[in-house]
Amino acid sequence: MHTHPEPSQTRLILIAVTASGLLFCGCHLLNGWLLSYFEISNHISLIYLPGFIRLANVLLFGLVWGSIATAMGGLFLMWWFHETWLIGLFNVGISASVAALAVVLMQVLLQRRLSLRKLSDLIQLAGLYALLNAVSHHLMWSILDPVQLIAWPQLFYMVAGDLNGALIGALALRWLAQHTGMVPWVRNLSNASSQDIANNN
Repeated sequence: MHTHPEPSQTRLILIAVTASGLLFCGCHLLNGWLLSYFEISNHISLIYLPGFIRLANVLLFGLVWGSIATAMGGLFLMWWFHETWLIGLFNVGISASVAALAVVLMQVLLQRRLSLRKLSDLIQLAGLYALLNAVSHHLMWSILDPVQLIAWPQLFYMVAGDLNGALIGALALRWLAQHTGMVPWVRNLSNASSQDIANNN
């Protein structure tokens, strides 16, 4: 007998997504404080730990909920950046969408779903994400905010920083996938809440 998800599951996913957004915001601020020595600018660090939170959001919550979680974190961060709302929203949009794009492209290339237990999958995903994120941001900055272009090698610095942070996060996520039930719980919650929303529309 088919049972519909409980309405509370939608509230739970909203709470989880908001919490992940706050985690991303807090991790970004903490990264700038603890690893300020590695910072090139407000948007570029040679070790950017929050980079993998963007990927983890999509891998755990799915493409839609995961992108929303990252976007919420980016919106929280806008209060700390001295930029126009237009530039800030473009930064948030790229940060939230590139992770989802990287996951989709990697699954197309692999012709299967990504496995959180396979380190090779996570390493390849981290590399693709780092490249797409850096190129997308620099294209946007070159058009809308050229003041961000402070040194010619910064594109490579941003790729390296996102990759370093993503690899550290990948090891943590792989450990969670192998030793805890958090990953399937979050995925099941995301799927149930999405189905609940679809049934109510």
